[in-house]
Amino acid sequence: MTAASNPPLLGTAREWAADLAVGVGVGLLLGLMGPFGSFFNDNPPLRIAYWVGTTCSGMVFFGILTRLAAAGALRFGVPDWAIVPPVILLGSAIQGLPLRAVAIAIWPQIQRAVPPLEWYGQCVAITTPIVLAYYFLRVRAHTRALTHTPAREGLVPVAAPAPDPGAVLYLKMEDHYVRIRTEHGSRLEMGPLGRVTSGLSGIEGLQVHRSWWVARRAIVGVERDGRNLRLKLVDGETAPVSRASVAKLRAAGWLAEENPA
Repeated sequence: MTAASNPPLLGTAREWAADLAVGVGVGLLLGLMGPFGSFFNDNPPLRIAYWVGTTCSGMVFFGILTRLAAAGALRFGVPDWAIVPPVILLGSAIQGLPLRAVAIAIWPQIQRAVPPLEWYGQCVAITTPIVLAYYFLRVRAHTRALTHTPAREGLVPVAAPAPDPGAVLYLKMEDHYVRIRTEHGSRLEMGPLGRVTSGLSGIEGLQVHRSWWVARRAIVGVERDGRNLRLKLVDGETAPVSRASVAKLRAAGWLAEENPA
């Protein structure tokens, strides 16, 4: 069976191209409007360049930060909406420091005219719509795409009942989801891997890698590539074996059929 093609965690090139185009457009608009008193700064072309650089760097920084925070929230079972306030507040502080240094280097009067706390408030005001846009247009869309990808391939949706443990062949991490491969197909389950494996009982299996759990009966052979071992599975997949797991697998008798490459 061909694995589902999940959307990349950090977005596609097309998404980033669109986001940066929006950043340029918003930066041009802000440069012409001159918000927060920046209209009275000299040299309009420099002001526009500053705002375009600010918005584009913000799109990149908050695009990455929002996606990573959402992935972490899903991994630990936290609602994705809960990431919005901390991303705005913490991200504004992180990005605001270098932007303030650049602004002061261009317009030294800002250091006296705009105190740090007021500067931080301005950063929060600009950051909030950016993060909200990323949350609603990117993060939630990414989650829906992951949820509906299995249905396009005839697999069971994420919300389906747990599979029969006796039919499970292996589990593997895909972004912040776990793919459950059974005798009858595969489906996605929200991670982490440890939570999914804790729901299995009555089946002989081991976690062989930080992102793989394999049932004993799913193994048809062992491959060695230098110091690395991989388990050959019944559906043609190969599961990596971490070095920390080799001794555990040997003790369990799983590597009796190990063959040199």
